[in-house]
Amino acid sequence: MRSQIPGQVMILYSWVAVSGSNRTASGPPVAMGITDDRARAIKAGEETLGSGRAAMVIIEVVRPGMAAHTLAPCYVRTGVGWLGRRTPAGEVAWDRFFV
Repeated sequence: MRSQIPGQVMILYSWVAVSGSNRTASGPPVAMGITDDRARAIKAGEETLGSGRAAMVIIEVVRPGMAAHTLAPCYVRTGVGWLGRRTPAGEVAWDRFFV
């Protein structure tokens, strides 16, 4: 991970690739990961889509957090993400979304 400036919020990228049809992607996750580099998350997602194992990849910006009831470490969604799907031409199109 990159060096952190004291007091700076650490930003990470959580990604999950899901199977199913390109419209519903209702199947189980086929791959997932977390990284501090958005380009790495995109590359991993594109490789999984390219292999044919996944219909869709979701990348979300997260930050480290703590669960309220258990005080267990977790990742907290920031509300920004990208949805990746294969185009008919075989490329991957990424659409940014806000939650």
